[in-house]
Amino acid sequence: MNTTLALLGGTPVITTKEGHYTWPRITPELEASVLKQLHESLSIYDRSGIFARFEQAFADYHGRRYALVENSGTSAIYGMYEGLALQPGDEVIVPAYTFFATVSPLLHTGAIPIFCDCNQDGNINPDEIVAHITPRTKAVVVTHMWGLPCDMDAIVQICEQHGLILLEDCSHAHGALYKGKKVGTFGQAAAWSLQGQKIITGGEGGIILTDDATLYHRALLQGHYNNRCKQEIPRDSDLFEFALTGYGLKLRAHPLAIAIALQQFGHLDEWRQQKQDYAQQFSEALAPYPFLKMPRFSEKQPSWYAFMMQYDEDRANDIPLDVFHRALLAEGLTEVDRPGSTGPIYNLPLFTKPHIALPRLYKTPFTQKEAFPCADSFYHRALKLPMWAFPDDQFIVHQYIQGIQKVCDVVLNCPESLLAPASLQ
Repeated sequence: MNTTLALLGGTPVITTKEGHYTWPRITPELEASVLKQLHESLSIYDRSGIFARFEQAFADYHGRRYALVENSGTSAIYGMYEGLALQPGDEVIVPAYTFFATVSPLLHTGAIPIFCDCNQDGNINPDEIVAHITPRTKAVVVTHMWGLPCDMDAIVQICEQHGLILLEDCSHAHGALYKGKKVGTFGQAAAWSLQGQKIITGGEGGIILTDDATLYHRALLQGHYNNRCKQEIPRDSDLFEFALTGYGLKLRAHPLAIAIALQQFGHLDEWRQQKQDYAQQFSEALAPYPFLKMPRFSEKQPSWYAFMMQYDEDRANDIPLDVFHRALLAEGLTEVDRPGSTGPIYNLPLFTKPHIALPRLYKTPFTQKEAFPCADSFYHRALKLPMWAFPDDQFIVHQYIQGIQKVCDVVLNCPESLLAPASLQ
């Protein structure tokens, strides 16, 4: 292999221009599932057909009683919040580092998000949760970031001790386990995204799981109406009188999306195992480089929505992350990414100026009185790789490992070449 970096005039490790990672993979099996559903139904008004099959399979896999498909992960999260019947002024502890949709639906209830810093792995810090509990705290929501489960023993214990409801955003973590127990089974409810890049995808879509009948029925009314609500809400329930109209919104999924998701779901465990194998290859190959921190997952089995590395410039002979990233891209490693929209969310206008966005619910801005150093640090040091899922991806995985090692060797052994003016331009 040519050891001169492509950024400095050498030959790239990868010269093919087409995408190196495509998700989902369009297989004959996937095409057949779409065609079958196309001829079966394009709109479902109750819990039947592909909706019932997917919901039942997903609920059975997790050992939960109720499942509800929605048109997006955001709608599924919104359904969880609505299911709690939150009141204006209620406080919900949320991650400061996550995708904004973990928290944005909460604002439509009038409740107040209380941001909480993360650990070194990007997941919410249990100690910080304790520090933010007040008499107004009603719930805690966690996101299993990038498919790595949170520290659920500590979080569950905190919620039980303080009488708090626990919700899980599992949008990155389909099939992930914490000490052998699936994420999405620890709290009162959990939500998953089925968006295009998620491990189980329908292009768009989401799903809620819970064992709580009242939470489920409120979530059902929040995005559904008429046939399904009449079918599932008991007639002696106080909520049944709303069955015809629901709560005024229509958020149900598209049958074609759920047909895709069901076909994908049948492969979840094999994909997660293959992703684990590739993640192990990256971890072992890149472990010798002190400036790259690999994800650690003792007692956890991630789903590997992404493989997140942390870059330590202080241990990288002062080579800036921007230069390191450009060197990787020059080697043809086009899938290496620095996440943008997923990161610290506490300072986004939606969460600092809700009185402008939602004046009917909020009268004043949210004043941010604290810093979130771990969230900021994790974001600014992050390098993201997709994690491949098929055995025939081994060659491209090997090429990516080669390319990263090539740049890392220069960082360790010849950093001055990357600090020269020409390489920094």
